[in-house]
Amino acid sequence: MARKWAVSFGENERLELEKIILDEDADAALAFLRDVVYVAVKGLEKTGSCYHNVEKPVEGLGRPVRKHKNLGS
Repeated sequence: MARKWAVSFGENERLELEKIILDEDADAALAFLRDVVYVAVKGLEKTGSCYHNVEKPVEGLGRPVRKHKNLGS
């Protein structure tokens, strides 16, 4: 069975993606895939890990993210 991946990103990345699509900017699209999507996917490959860039705020959380929970523990 094929593994499924789910990648999330914040509002800034969503706006960046919207700009890339509207501008039809191939160079920016490749940079977005390399710097945002690929980094998130590689983080998900770590067994028992939860990937989140703690430098970015989590919208609606109301507290800073200080550490990650290990999935499956």
